[in-house]
Amino acid sequence: MAPNKATARAPAAPAEYKFHIMLGLYVGFWGLLQSITVKLVPLDLSAIGLGMLAFSYGSFAHAFTFPLTDAVAEVWGAKRARLMVYLGTAVYIIATIFIFVGALMPPAEGWPHNEAYRDLFLAAPRIVLASIVATLFAQLWDIFVFEWVKRRTGPRFLWLRNNISTLGSQLFDTTIFYTIGFYGIIPNELLPALIFGTYLLKVLVAFIDTPVVYLVVYWLVGSWTAKGDVDAPAAGAA
Repeated sequence: MAPNKATARAPAAPAEYKFHIMLGLYVGFWGLLQSITVKLVPLDLSAIGLGMLAFSYGSFAHAFTFPLTDAVAEVWGAKRARLMVYLGTAVYIIATIFIFVGALMPPAEGWPHNEAYRDLFLAAPRIVLASIVATLFAQLWDIFVFEWVKRRTGPRFLWLRNNISTLGSQLFDTTIFYTIGFYGIIPNELLPALIFGTYLLKVLVAFIDTPVVYLVVYWLVGSWTAKGDVDAPAAGAA
């Protein structure tokens, strides 16, 4: 017997269900960032005269959260995207507290790695603080600019608002993070090159994530762009 047309195709996931998936991915990224922010990775920029630098793996990995907030801002508006940022920040702080308390607790007898664990997670409070401040500011700036551009272009030009918002926010994120986390720790004359090198990587990620944002928006609503709250009155409007 041929399958009933009404049951042959699984129903699409409701919009709220898809939002919860986006929120889970976003918050999961924030919970992960705390444990990878202290990892420094070599960055060879000898080809452009900057030599061998280093960047925070967490700072780089965090760049992949911006497509999530941009897609949510596109479909549901800035208010819901900001909610994601606040929840992500809360999860990051909670994860930081748990890791800090774990580092202070006495080790089990015979466990040989306690000192390495303590050195890793207790010696970098500035990096953790820098990550929280930079990420929170950059994410909120990204959403603000995304919404500002969309109110002037309408649903068109998703690629434009995605790139303008992400390029600016990544510059803030990188500058604030390395200034708070590494000023006075590394030679000050190397700090601009470190910021510039990391920002170049994030610019590359920003261009790569543009088709990802389109695909996510299409998965959410079945079209390449969405109206969102573009017709909602701006704050303070009569």
